[in-house]
Amino acid sequence: MKIVHLAENMEVGGAEKLISLLCRWQRRQGHEASVHCLYGVGALGEELRKDRFEVVHYDRSSGLRRVANLYRELKKNPPDVLHCHNATAAILGAIPARTAGVRSVIVTRHGLVAPYMPRRELKFALASRWCDWIVAVCEQARSNLMAAPFALRSKIVRIYNAALAPTNNGARSFSKTGFTLLHVARLSPAKDQETLLKAFALAKSQTADLRLWIVGEGTLHTRLEELTRRIGIADSVTFFGEQADVSPFLMAADLFILSSVTEGVPVSLLEALSAGLPAVVTDVGGMREVARMSGATITAPPSNPVALALAIQNMSGSRDQLPRLRTAARESYLAHFTFDRMASEYMNLYGSACA
Repeated sequence: MKIVHLAENMEVGGAEKLISLLCRWQRRQGHEASVHCLYGVGALGEELRKDRFEVVHYDRSSGLRRVANLYRELKKNPPDVLHCHNATAAILGAIPARTAGVRSVIVTRHGLVAPYMPRRELKFALASRWCDWIVAVCEQARSNLMAAPFALRSKIVRIYNAALAPTNNGARSFSKTGFTLLHVARLSPAKDQETLLKAFALAKSQTADLRLWIVGEGTLHTRLEELTRRIGIADSVTFFGEQADVSPFLMAADLFILSSVTEGVPVSLLEALSAGLPAVVTDVGGMREVARMSGATITAPPSNPVALALAIQNMSGSRDQLPRLRTAARESYLAHFTFDRMASEYMNLYGSACA
């Protein structure tokens, strides 16, 4: 089967990591997988090119010109499946794919429908009429899509996100002291690291040996570093920047933490569970579902430093329970969030659409 994944770009992020892993998994299963990038190739796209995957980059001309170029590229050698990732890819790609002769078009919405973008959602509703399936990455996202204006409810299905378990290849190890929290995410408003830092400061005032590792890069980096100095926690917070492999961090930390104000099912949280890390997350999107399924994750309301600090203190004050929580985290990953499970469900969906 020939499969094209259509994305906005392939910079480092949860959805982009899944696309990269899907391409590799599909190649191992004997399929031909490639990625088409609407706006930029990015670091993960360059990695795929090094591994001899086709990565097509469309220029930065007008939307109509980009759509025309996409149509011509798909028409030359139509794939069996065009897998659009998120709304923009479906809006620009679904109709050209169908008119170019692509047998099946599906779209995955990796997050929740944004209520403040009605124009884009109306465009998505139109484009989705040319898709065979619309995939939500959790039940909350599926309900969210079902309630959207002009939703094609019969086409909406749920496939939970997944992650690969980390591997300890000895490339890097950490010596640490105290109880270490790990945060892996883009440094962006949606991840709300300001609330995380304020909560950490409150928790540290009660538990002196707390440490925080932040892995990720973004536009808020400088602002967040300044905040750590202003509230007196700079000596306890380490910014590691973007990392190609987060496995060493997952294996060394004691607790995973996310402070997002909106999410689908973040891949970083699933990676933490696969490494046996208990977690504290905000009660948004699919994270509450993961918490319910894992038995090793507690939630706090978003944008609430006091509540998040109490959750951190709850976990750090229950260190004797960590072995049990680590086992529960790992078992929930094996039961619900393995990558083979997700990739196989997508292949079944491709097959039903092509049939």
